[in-house]
Amino acid sequence: MFLILWIGLGAAAFYFLQARVYGRFWKRGLTARLFFSAGSAVEGERCFLSEQVENRKALPLPMLKVKFQVSRKLRFEEKGDSAVTDQYYRNDILSLGPNQRVTRRIPFQCAARGYYRIDGLDLVASDLFLSREMIERIGEESILYVYPRPAQGVSLEAAIRKLNGEVLAKRHLLEDPFEYRGLREYAPFDEPRSVNWKATARTGDLMVNLKGYTALRAVRIFLNLEDRGIWKRQELLELCIRIAARIARELLNQGIRIAVFCNAVDVLTGEVLRLAPGAGEGHMEQLNRAFARMNLDVPALPFEEAFGGELEAEGRDTATLFLSAHADEEFQGLIERFSRSGTDFTWMCPLFPRMESGVSQPERLHFVRLNAEEMLNE
Repeated sequence: MFLILWIGLGAAAFYFLQARVYGRFWKRGLTARLFFSAGSAVEGERCFLSEQVENRKALPLPMLKVKFQVSRKLRFEEKGDSAVTDQYYRNDILSLGPNQRVTRRIPFQCAARGYYRIDGLDLVASDLFLSREMIERIGEESILYVYPRPAQGVSLEAAIRKLNGEVLAKRHLLEDPFEYRGLREYAPFDEPRSVNWKATARTGDLMVNLKGYTALRAVRIFLNLEDRGIWKRQELLELCIRIAARIARELLNQGIRIAVFCNAVDVLTGEVLRLAPGAGEGHMEQLNRAFARMNLDVPALPFEEAFGGELEAEGRDTATLFLSAHADEEFQGLIERFSRSGTDFTWMCPLFPRMESGVSQPERLHFVRLNAEEMLNE
């Protein structure tokens, strides 16, 4: 009888002792972090999220839960103990011995362009009898940029070839008023201001300056992501972003500087995109990051309100490309007014085959229809 009593008292003492020890020391020397296998990826790419937990003490942790949440647009292949609602919620269960580190690589698919952030994780530990839970919040941040996958399609390839031809031709047809290649005799089509009067006096014949040529300074891409329709067409807006990424890459590879403007707001800054002209791989990286952060969950700013000033600042050494699946009368009117400036421009518009464009003067507005269904199925 006394033996049973002593055993009971000993068990109770051990229970309360271990509960006190775990309550005080469970998180000492315990570290955890989540990190992506890369800082950036491309839409559709397979990546990994690493989960690393280390117990740097002699006290074992028989059960440790690692909980975190991330956007459901990152589709994890190993479901584990997880739930998907507005977010992807994951709950991994580990058992850590003394001075042990455990690292898991969790594969996932980047299902959509975006800026993804894990703000931290929760650690939930139990004592030896699993009778209580102790919680600690780890606030380490992990960030992944998912860039848009460049669009492909027969109609787009044809439009890009045409655009390339126009841009390359313009690179060599722009006269530079500050560079002279020599003199020639006056012709009836010459402007009076091109006459070189000193050379005329010296030779006795009317002579004009031969001007040099300047390279095309930049191509401006205006990306309009307004969607005022009753039925939201987010797949077309995403496709416009992918087309912009493809065209920017093509032109940058030819050494042409690119400027990009978009009326969707940045998920971090809340501002519209205004990317100054630039070239090179670093500029494409900057552009891809800006594309990743575009927030289509909030309405885009009215296009003319956002970029009316930039449209008026068109120069002769700059070509302009409009990308917009939105083609209401207001936007057509803006393009029509822009066309009166006499500058070169193109308007590309991705639409599904059965959709009416609603564009009344496609030739005047330099309208190029792209097959959205074809590009989305590539």
